[in-house]
Amino acid sequence: MTQRNVHISGVVICQNNAATLAAALQSLEPYCDEIVVVDGGSDDDTLEQALRCPIAKIYEHPFPGSIAVQKNFAFAQAQGDWIFVLDTDEVLSQVSPQSIRRIIKLPLIHWVSFPRYWVVENQGELCYLSDSPYYKDRQLRLFRNRPEFRYDLTKSSVHHEVIERTGRGLCARQPHIYHFDLLLKSRAEREAKVAKYRELDPASERLHRMYLYEDAESPRAPLPAPPPAVLHRL
Repeated sequence: MTQRNVHISGVVICQNNAATLAAALQSLEPYCDEIVVVDGGSDDDTLEQALRCPIAKIYEHPFPGSIAVQKNFAFAQAQGDWIFVLDTDEVLSQVSPQSIRRIIKLPLIHWVSFPRYWVVENQGELCYLSDSPYYKDRQLRLFRNRPEFRYDLTKSSVHHEVIERTGRGLCARQPHIYHFDLLLKSRAEREAKVAKYRELDPASERLHRMYLYEDAESPRAPLPAPPPAVLHRL
């Protein structure tokens, strides 16, 4: 049963993300009534960062070896009518929270997707990869807190999808998701990530190779709006 007056539950899973968690939570907080933070067993200052978020509800749950399983556990702790999920290598641009509140009041809308910027650096300036598949890389991140909106454990263990995208949805223009994994990891670290993903899910090679963006020579474009202030702390 959902808790009254909790309309949107933010959800973030983490493990050893002390360097980035605060930025993710700070960007998500204006849109949510609570934020469920599930830690998989950090041995750095991740939990201390989570405690600084005034609306965080923190759960410690050993990482089960699957991001999808861990996120489904986190969804089960959410008390809101809606769930807004964000990763620790992402921040949200800031628009009026009321724009999100208006969306969730629409009776026929069951899910919302948002455009995502893959942020990189170009001659000292932040920009984004501006062609497909990097943009518009739409992400289903806001959905009704219902059983069908859980991650399907029978599909990819890496690039997880919901069991069923039921009801009508909305492809919102804002807020944007700023994805800064490419900024934070070296080429060697990203190559290791791709190698691991290939082993876990060999059928999704196209998605894996997105992390090696240099090979695609994707065009870069200036961010059309200033990135959130929290991004500069990363």
